[in-house]
Amino acid sequence: MSYIYYLLVLLGSALFCVAVVFLLQKPFFKLAVAAVKQMDILLNPKLDEREKDRLILKNLGRLLSQLFINLFLFFVTLAIGALPAVVYVKYAEVETPDVSSLYFYLSMLIGSLVLFLLKGKSKSDYSYWSKLLHTIILDNYSVGQFLLKRELKKNNVKPSDKPFIMVTGLARAGTTALTNLLYEPKVFHSISYLNMPFLMAPNLWKKVYNPKKVKERERAHGDNVTFSESSIEALEEYFFKASLNDAYVHEKSLAVHEINDDTYALYLKYQQLFKAEDSTHYLAKNNNYMLRLDAMNKRKANNKVILLFRDPVEHAKSLMRQNENFIAQQTEDPFVLDYMNWLGHYEFGLNQKEFDFGLERLTDNYTKDTLNYWVAIWLNYYQYALQFVRLENLVIVDYQDLLHSPNQLKAALAQYLNLTLENTQEEPFQQKAKPNTDITVDAVLSEKAYAVFQQLKELKLELKH
Repeated sequence: MSYIYYLLVLLGSALFCVAVVFLLQKPFFKLAVAAVKQMDILLNPKLDEREKDRLILKNLGRLLSQLFINLFLFFVTLAIGALPAVVYVKYAEVETPDVSSLYFYLSMLIGSLVLFLLKGKSKSDYSYWSKLLHTIILDNYSVGQFLLKRELKKNNVKPSDKPFIMVTGLARAGTTALTNLLYEPKVFHSISYLNMPFLMAPNLWKKVYNPKKVKERERAHGDNVTFSESSIEALEEYFFKASLNDAYVHEKSLAVHEINDDTYALYLKYQQLFKAEDSTHYLAKNNNYMLRLDAMNKRKANNKVILLFRDPVEHAKSLMRQNENFIAQQTEDPFVLDYMNWLGHYEFGLNQKEFDFGLERLTDNYTKDTLNYWVAIWLNYYQYALQFVRLENLVIVDYQDLLHSPNQLKAALAQYLNLTLENTQEEPFQQKAKPNTDITVDAVLSEKAYAVFQQLKELKLELKH
């Protein structure tokens, strides 16, 4: 067989790979999403039969159209890949083309290496397959609920009698840093990035994906805070989004809401899916917890809440910077927006939502590109939080104490939580230098914010130096 034939086989293999990437990637993604969506509809117990039938038929049309598109494009890619060799065989009058020798397979293998050239450097932190997996798992609440119930039943999970610890506060208050400061595997269990995207079935996912080594890198906020797949993060909100079917998520706001008996009981069991030892306490960071703090208190939930706060203007500047940061990221990569929406991270970005606590909507007077808007966000949050600050199960932590006295703060919190934590010698946190911005804040708004700030400072956890 002529070497020209094998060169054309190599070319055909390369063309096939290129065609797959450019012709099949998006259609296959849509097909997989439509297929899992059909399963999600079937598993949804909240739909009546008429509505379920309507949605099944509607999605079936989408599913079949995507299936036909994928089949058609697959045969097109096969034709493109086979064309060079077929043309050669026809015009060179080859009676029996080689399709089984070592040279044939080597030619195909070398041609397929073009995939590595096409890969290039992605703008996203997530690969095509990672995006697909996240989409089909996180975008289908009924599938998640099914996996959760299966996981709870298989592991015979019971709620713990130990109090769970909740770290909360307005975003950029230092909740991530404090959670990482407190976390010790022998004392706490929590949700980490290793559980993504199977947040409702962590033990099932662990059997499939359980890396021995994880790399640390700076998070998307660009604030010198590093994370790895084993890092604790605000991931439990997905449970509430799926369980409540986004009932509290509105177009421009997140609403205070109640928790019914079934959801509350399920939540207590859900916490135990992440434990490795029976003796550990559930530790979570959740900036949306304020939305259901009142509901939890009414149920006399066995929890201890750590509420962080910081200077309102400095806090507002940080929020405004991150809003600009994530708008840029989400514009460049729409998957970042989907990802944050799934996890309930509406603090900033293109789909930023404010907390609706039933107070005066001060933000209506300002736009999001002004510092006043973010000071109003701060005031709205902490003005509402003031009604809870004298609760026995809630302690207030000053962001400045976290920055400058992390070891003393950890010791004070260990005493408050009645837990034995290691006496670590952490260096004071180093904030990333930010450009000086001298922006004037509305005088009346500033006065109200600092009045609340002063009340918080007077009630904060005192440290021993």
